[in-house]
Amino acid sequence: MQRFTKEIAKEKNIENKFSNPEFKATIEYHQKRCHNTEVTVYSHLIHMTEKKFPLPKIFFMKKFSENNPLKGYIIMEYLDKLKTVHIYENVTTGTVKQILRAIAVLEAMSLDFSLQEKDEFMDKPFTGICGAFFNKETLGNLMEILRTFIGHLSSKFDRLEKALLHLVDLEWADRLPEEIGMRPVLCHGDLWSMNILWRTNKDNLKIAAVIDFQTAHFGCPAFDLVRVMCACLSGKDRQEQWEELLDEFYGYLKEECGNRDMPYTLKQLKESYRRFFPLGGLMIMPMIGPLFDIICKSGDKEQNQKVILKVIHPGQRTNN
Repeated sequence: MQRFTKEIAKEKNIENKFSNPEFKATIEYHQKRCHNTEVTVYSHLIHMTEKKFPLPKIFFMKKFSENNPLKGYIIMEYLDKLKTVHIYENVTTGTVKQILRAIAVLEAMSLDFSLQEKDEFMDKPFTGICGAFFNKETLGNLMEILRTFIGHLSSKFDRLEKALLHLVDLEWADRLPEEIGMRPVLCHGDLWSMNILWRTNKDNLKIAAVIDFQTAHFGCPAFDLVRVMCACLSGKDRQEQWEELLDEFYGYLKEECGNRDMPYTLKQLKESYRRFFPLGGLMIMPMIGPLFDIICKSGDKEQNQKVILKVIHPGQRTNN
């Protein structure tokens, strides 16, 4: 990201806010905190009595601390024969249901956490982490990057940029579960296709593992669900089947909760999805710029153009 934004800033003769020393220091602080969060999540998952969650074997982990400021690490199993699914590739709703099952297991597990265990997670993830990326300056840079690669949509980005200050209400996002009356649950925080390791089974995709819990937090389940559906499904499938998929997910959560009280109702789940969708969809956009940078340097111009068109017109299916 740093290299990419530097090149764009130089080409467009604009200031690169991502290279600001204060911004870099903020990111380093959050990187260490996020690593520690990931260690915490893995510590819980590896001790589940029933191995329902798709997870690589974890061998050793160490958090950053005052006494260990430089050597935080996670050593895990190497998984081979994996299938990469990029953000410009769509998966079927049947494949997405595997992800929904994993989310249900994660949320149900978190219902048994003590107050002390919950305190290990950040309580305001949007203002705490997203605030460093989704502010007026960095969003302005993002709009300029998108205009560079998708010039014929510049007028639409102009309209979006005018609405950003009203759309990006991070304090509201942190309050959403309380506003709707939902019990906060453990959310992955960055659940999209590249943080899911896939294997192929004949013509189908099967989850091998879910990774990267650095932004895990207690919050609104809509955050994970909106992100998954925006990043993995075609626009057509998402628009036509989002409600059916939420019904399916809620059924999984009921199964996983067993005799425990449900943390929220199906009606609350659907309402939170609808409310969070505009902001959640926007949060997918920063992935698009670096993606275009990668594909446009692959050398295959015809293939590059096909990929760009698939991103611009996400209703096209590219993968099963």
